[in-house]
Amino acid sequence: MKFILFYIALIIGIPVIAGATAFSKKLKYLALIAMVTSFLFNSQFSINLMSMEQYRGPVRGFEITIADIIAVGLIIGMLLRTGSKIVWKPRFMMTLLAFFLFTVFNVYRSDYQVYGWFAVWQLFRMGLMYWCITNFFATEDYSRTSIRVLMTAYTVTASILTVIALKQKYLDGIYRIFAFFDHSNTVPSFALFFLCAMMVWVLTDTELRRMHFLIPLGATLGMTVAIISTGSRTGILTAAGSLVAALVISNFRLKNTRIKFTTIFLMVCMILGGLMVIDTVIDRFLNAPEESEEARNEFEIAAVMMADDHNFGVGLNQYSQVLTVTEEYRKHITVMKYEEQAGVAHHIYLLTAAEMGYWGMYFFIFIIISFIFSMFLNGISWKSMEQRLLLALVVGFAAVFAIGLYEWVLRQSPVLYQLVVASAFGQSLITKVKNDKKLEKG
Repeated sequence: MKFILFYIALIIGIPVIAGATAFSKKLKYLALIAMVTSFLFNSQFSINLMSMEQYRGPVRGFEITIADIIAVGLIIGMLLRTGSKIVWKPRFMMTLLAFFLFTVFNVYRSDYQVYGWFAVWQLFRMGLMYWCITNFFATEDYSRTSIRVLMTAYTVTASILTVIALKQKYLDGIYRIFAFFDHSNTVPSFALFFLCAMMVWVLTDTELRRMHFLIPLGATLGMTVAIISTGSRTGILTAAGSLVAALVISNFRLKNTRIKFTTIFLMVCMILGGLMVIDTVIDRFLNAPEESEEARNEFEIAAVMMADDHNFGVGLNQYSQVLTVTEEYRKHITVMKYEEQAGVAHHIYLLTAAEMGYWGMYFFIFIIISFIFSMFLNGISWKSMEQRLLLALVVGFAAVFAIGLYEWVLRQSPVLYQLVVASAFGQSLITKVKNDKKLEKG
């Protein structure tokens, strides 16, 4: 039944979305909100063609999600409605294309190609999403309204995440909530990309009316509670740091009564909230299972061994398969020794080195640093809301990529979607900042 509904969505949904978004700007906004919100329900709103669910690697089939369908419809609608404003080569698009071609070469020369093509297909979809988001802002002339549309999508996402977290925590009695994901640790990475940006937007967009101010403010705080409820140690630390960073970014060089009063209120909430959960947090830090840390270390050792043995890695998304069938890489493993299907290295950078070689890892890190520095350099003037949002996105990137030292969840589609949207949003804000500077110079 699920496959039938998706086929109907592909055949009928795309042209309907394209026609609706080409006809009406409000429907275009609603489509973007629905698309970004759907990331939260990724596993429920997706199908896997040639699915291999028993595989322990990050990508387990040729996935198609409702977000992909909406993105294609949006792209066609934008081409029909505002084709003259389309940016065919968005910022960093050629760099991302080069990385994509590198992954194709990597998989082509690998031994277990089918797993690799799963990941290549995933990256193709992410490239499509990046192009869609950058052109959403381009066709809206990078207006404040377009920013509010994306923030509305984030608000809806945060509100739903808050509700499901409270349900799982207090009604279902789940110790570490997981929302709609496979594991609790996915939640922080999913949310941290936009947590700081949401708070900065709420505080610095002075044109927001009271309800439009209070609802996203409450959603942001609720999402913070959801992150804490996962029990993720890195998630708790980075969420707290993100909120503090948001207050600093919002207050620096600004004198606004609403911002000052809201900041005081938030600081009180953070102190009281911290006191309420401090015992749980301390227990989580002191009594986290040692086996988990030992397993991580064993997988990381195997990743280094693979990277040392293969100049171009063992193949994208193939670490788990190689570890399963190659005894040489399993000899040192004790914690997960009797697992029939081997797991995956949690350290995202060592995992990338194992699968794509050290040069692939360097390329991946280069892209990360390029996005972060481009946003930092264009936001450091602190003059406009857009520049402050750029700094907030830098905080989100730094938080998630720090978590990457301990978790591989960046390879999962919901988190990868958030990375792509945040990246495209950041580059669109840079274009807006540059355009404003040109106007100032006359």
